[in-house]
Amino acid sequence: MVNAVVIGAGWHPELFRIEANQLIDSFEIVHAHALVCNESEANRLISRSSLIAEVLSPGGIVEMGTAIKSISEAFLSLNISGSVAVKSSRAGEKIDGWSSRFIAGEIGGKLVEAGRVIDLTNPDVTLRVHLLAPSHRTMHPDDFVSTPVVAWGITIHDGDDWAKRTAPNRPFFKPISLDPKLARTMVNLACPEGGKLLDPFCGTGGLIVEGILCGFTCSGSDLAWPMVTGTRENATWAQQRGGQGMYEIRNGSALELSNIWDESFDGFAFDPPYGRNAWKSADGFELLEGALSSCNSVANENANLVTLIPWPPEAIFEPIKSGASFGKSWAEISEAFSTAGWKIIETSPIRVHRSLARMLIHAVKK
Repeated sequence: MVNAVVIGAGWHPELFRIEANQLIDSFEIVHAHALVCNESEANRLISRSSLIAEVLSPGGIVEMGTAIKSISEAFLSLNISGSVAVKSSRAGEKIDGWSSRFIAGEIGGKLVEAGRVIDLTNPDVTLRVHLLAPSHRTMHPDDFVSTPVVAWGITIHDGDDWAKRTAPNRPFFKPISLDPKLARTMVNLACPEGGKLLDPFCGTGGLIVEGILCGFTCSGSDLAWPMVTGTRENATWAQQRGGQGMYEIRNGSALELSNIWDESFDGFAFDPPYGRNAWKSADGFELLEGALSSCNSVANENANLVTLIPWPPEAIFEPIKSGASFGKSWAEISEAFSTAGWKIIETSPIRVHRSLARMLIHAVKK
């Protein structure tokens, strides 16, 4: 038995694990998108992550073969009063011999034998049983290998409201805006301990919005005045939604950050402007190089930098060395980061749709 089971949304299991590794100190990965940790660590993930589908606490992980007996006994040992409903589900491929309906019924029967009242309509407490089965990679590559396990527990969190933060719901809207799930992940990687965040290509302010909701001190800049004023609108909207972070948005070039800002920053998160097929063209490479150097000039010691670069969709499942961006090889991209004073520590490809992909790059100041 453990304190909490955190189940990822499944959109991008690798990013779920990368983010968790940056945000919490002690946990165990038990499935491609599930981990166990103590309740304190689980609450930190709940407060920060948009990649969570559900958190069970108290809860635990058991083997498939002993699930009925183990879960029944563990739940009864909690001495939680009131009527109970048992709900069972599955993530991943179907496994012979496992029926969610049968498992829920059998566990419910064990609880009845122990004198518990089952109420499937209006229970006082719901016992969740979740088979975590292996699944074939589809949208994103993932080399994580796991055997089927069963998670159980009491749901204390079933995901945040990221769907309500999509670009069309904000005061200032452009179709170029980042998915809030991805924006939140980038912000978390850039400032895992909080602090001062800078987006030098703030655009419509998607990263600023997520930073404010996390309680960070957020700064953003853009060459286009409509983006500056639009980001300010969206930043105020984020504060009105309960975000405790402060913000400052200015007009200026990402290549001249030391002229725009007279302070230094703990983290940088940005999505530089580029076209759909920018991975074929060298037009944006100089902008990326300049932005990396400019960020370094206003970076605190051990600062994090997280960015997205265009990536060929057909290279999603290929080794990173075989890919290219801005018409440059991965070796040349890596060298640009190093020359600008950044050490790449992890990468993750992200498929947007059939004809568009990006590579997320997380680096630290050397």
